[in-house]
Amino acid sequence: MKLGSWISIFGIYLFGVCGASTVSKIIPLSGDIGTSFGLAPANFGWLVSLIALPAALFAIPSGLVVDRLGARLVLLLAAAGGVLANLIYYTAPSLAFIQLARLLEGFAVVHVYTAGPAMLMASTDGNKRTRAMTLWSTYAPVGTAIGLAMGGYFAEGDGWRNTFLLHGLLFAVAGALGFLQPKVAPVNLQSVSIGQRLRDLGAAFLSPKLVLLTLAFFLLISMGLGANVTFPTHLAAVHNISVQASSNMVAGTTLAMVLGSLGVGLILPTGIRPPVLLTVIAACSFAAGALCFYPEVSLGGRSVALFAWFVFTGACMAAMLAMLPMVAEAGRQGSAAALINFAGAAATFLNPPLWLAISATGEWTPFVGLMAIGWALAAILVWASALMLYRSKAGTEGSPSAG
Repeated sequence: MKLGSWISIFGIYLFGVCGASTVSKIIPLSGDIGTSFGLAPANFGWLVSLIALPAALFAIPSGLVVDRLGARLVLLLAAAGGVLANLIYYTAPSLAFIQLARLLEGFAVVHVYTAGPAMLMASTDGNKRTRAMTLWSTYAPVGTAIGLAMGGYFAEGDGWRNTFLLHGLLFAVAGALGFLQPKVAPVNLQSVSIGQRLRDLGAAFLSPKLVLLTLAFFLLISMGLGANVTFPTHLAAVHNISVQASSNMVAGTTLAMVLGSLGVGLILPTGIRPPVLLTVIAACSFAAGALCFYPEVSLGGRSVALFAWFVFTGACMAAMLAMLPMVAEAGRQGSAAALINFAGAAATFLNPPLWLAISATGEWTPFVGLMAIGWALAAILVWASALMLYRSKAGTEGSPSAG
């Protein structure tokens, strides 16, 4: 396999898809896991979010591991971890083994999210690197859709554990392709010590405009993930359809996030400022999200609302991440990205229990309230971050040293 070829790029991309599908694959299996292991629906959210605990703990150390071992080897080890985790799922005799598999899978995935883009950046350059990173940014909706489809296909039947055999096979295919990937030399750790990484991360925490954007990103992931883990069971209950059917419905519309991301990539170069675009997207996202939960909407109308929801949330994520290089301090882009990744992991850990607990009550109005508050706060935080950025630029340009 040639370094930087599209075959190599798609092989790396498959690792990202495997990682994203780890979160969503068990969502349609809530009834099966609950019945088999006596797990109450209100507590199922903690099982979903458990995968984010390793991500929150090991996001920064993962960078050091990739630097020392090299991205290719880390991806291979992550694939082996993914296969092992799915075998534990498949044979688990108790809930404790399911939880163990969830943690192991989370540990593997956090390294995928570090090693994948690192290998893409190391093996490509110029326009190909730009296109490769754009492709990588779509792994989340594609992986989420595949995970929901896998779990939904086997849900509510005796063969529900086959979900894990299929996902383990996907990890195995990614690992097999990983063996064919060209080797990329590891980074010399003497140039990037753990002490320097921690100092850079501390500086990122002290940057107000970056912290504000990070909080806005936390809210975005909170609402997106919270709604997405709730949709399959909520739609099944409202329309009296199977979880399998509702999961397939959500999986299909999830891919609309790619359209939203690509749309923002076309709009931003026209000169519109990200905060303005984000405010419009936030209002549209709230309207679409509210319709997704409103019980009187027909099944066809719900499909349209879901499609719009995923378009707007994909657009919002792309627009928010487009601001990241603007607010990150020079030389500390890696630490800024780590802070954003930590916010996403924290949102993944905290939100499924909250949203699934509300879903278990059968009420829908709390979801609309959460979305109203979340989108309003996110827009305010983005504007505050942008104002700080524009003021700092104006101050720099107006200073004697700038002239």
